[in-house]
Amino acid sequence: MVRRMISAALAATLLSAPVQAQDVGEIVGGIARQYLEQEQDRAAFSQAQQTNTLSAYQSYLRQFPKGAYAEQARERVRRLGGTVSTPNTQAGAASLTADQRVAVQRRLNALGYSTNGLDGNFGPGTRRAISLWQRDRNYPQTGALTRAQATEILQGRAPAAGGSSSNAGAGSGGSAAQAEAVLNLSREQRRAVQAGLTRRGFDTRGVDGSFGRGTRNAIAAWQQANDLTATGYLTANQFERLTSR
Repeated sequence: MVRRMISAALAATLLSAPVQAQDVGEIVGGIARQYLEQEQDRAAFSQAQQTNTLSAYQSYLRQFPKGAYAEQARERVRRLGGTVSTPNTQAGAASLTADQRVAVQRRLNALGYSTNGLDGNFGPGTRRAISLWQRDRNYPQTGALTRAQATEILQGRAPAAGGSSSNAGAGSGGSAAQAEAVLNLSREQRRAVQAGLTRRGFDTRGVDGSFGRGTRNAIAAWQQANDLTATGYLTANQFERLTSR
């Protein structure tokens, strides 16, 4: 369905104005990101509806303050007795340069949190990635970075195996995270790692290609069981071991 919508939008764009061949890739990428963000918006609101709690609708609004269903979510918040507020999702990173914003997005993607682009624009995709990153480190899920959180991401500090952030051992954790980032694992490769851990009895809380807290804990537990340093991050050799049958 999405593919047909993208094809139709692309055809309309190409017919409306002549474009150079090298521009087609950018057009396709932009259209794909747009539909992906719309789908994430829809899925997030659907999840909020299923939960139907004040906190669920507030969480949706933090991620999609200008989403297609934002007004409906605000109305539900009011009916449930909550206060409607629209946070400035750029506030926490207001002091970041454009290059630093791109670097934050690149680091989030390397850690398994897709931002749907590396353009320095903290749109819905990046806000959702930030929110998931915050969740896995027991921070409030605001979808907006504080300066300290932006620094944590840019410096590559890793959370402790239990999932919370810690200054102790941050240097070694950061090195492990950076070493894994160099592997540039695709979503399919991440799924293969999660499947390998699951087969070995280490629960990753899902095989979705996203290395959240469940997967990090599973990696650390597997490393410890194999007399390896329990960083929660993979080396190239460990990736090969987990994905081999």
